[in-house]
Amino acid sequence: MEQSSGKKERLMLAAGLGAALALAAAQYLFPVSRALGSGRDVNLAVLGERGSALLVYHPVCGTVDAFTISHPRPRPDISAPQRALALFALAGGTTAQAEVFSVTVSSSPDLEVLRGALNGWRAEPRLFFSAAAWVGGLRASGATGLSSFDLFRIFSDFSGLDFSSFSTTELSRLGRGAEAAAETGPAPRVEVFNASGRKDLAASAAKRLRALGFDVITASSYHKIEKNTRILGFSGGNAAALRLRAALGLDSLEVRRSSQRSVAAAAVILGEDFNEEVLGR
Repeated sequence: MEQSSGKKERLMLAAGLGAALALAAAQYLFPVSRALGSGRDVNLAVLGERGSALLVYHPVCGTVDAFTISHPRPRPDISAPQRALALFALAGGTTAQAEVFSVTVSSSPDLEVLRGALNGWRAEPRLFFSAAAWVGGLRASGATGLSSFDLFRIFSDFSGLDFSSFSTTELSRLGRGAEAAAETGPAPRVEVFNASGRKDLAASAAKRLRALGFDVITASSYHKIEKNTRILGFSGGNAAALRLRAALGLDSLEVRRSSQRSVAAAAVILGEDFNEEVLGR
C-alpha cells in the first residue's frame, strides 16, 4: 500500500511539474502572453462593419487607451490585419514596428456593453460567464487568429479592471488618412531585394509589407552586397515609394527615381545598414 501511495504521489508531482512547464512555455510561445510577460503594451483592434475600436492595454499600470471610429463598410479584399494596422496608424501608432492583434465582429463594437460588464460582473456573476463564453467562441468562429491561451490571458487581465481604467478617444472621420487608404487605395506593388548578406531578410521584409497591405511581387537576393539601403520609385509617381519608405522606417532616405521599366511601382534594396528590428525579427 505504501509503495502504491508513493507511486501515486510521484505521478501527481510529475503531472504538476509538466503542467507548470507547459504554462511557462506558453508565456513565450504565444505573442500576447509574451508581451504581457515582458510588460509591453498589447494592441487589440475590434473590427466591425460600420465601426471599429482600438484597445491599447498597458499592463504595467493596468490602464487602457480606447480609440473608436465610425467608417464605411470595408472592402472585402482588405484583410483584418491590414485594417488593424490602419486603425493603429490613425490612432498615432508607428506601424513599422507595431504588433496589432485583431478580432472581427459583425456589428460596431459597443464600449457601453464593455463598461457594463467590467463594472457589473462582480455584483452579477452571469455577466462574467456570458463574457467568457463570448471570448471563448471567437476562435471557433474564425473571428480572430489569436490562440485560445492568448484570448484567456487578455480576458483574465481585463476582468481585473473596471471602466475607470479606460481613457476613450473618438477618432475623427475627417482625419481618416490611414483607414481611408486601406479601404479605397489599391495595394502598392513593390519588390524587395536583399543586398545585406543576411539570411532571409527579403522574406522577412516581404512578410511585414504584406501585413501592411503591400502587394510584394518579388522577394529575393540582390546580385551584389550593398552598404546602403535604397528606395527606388518607378513610373506612376512617388506615392508607392514614399509609403514603402515609411513602412520600413526609412523616412530619412531619399527616394530615387529609376528609369528602369518595371511592373512594380517601387522597390527597396536592403543594404548592410538596414535595421531589421523594424521587422520584429
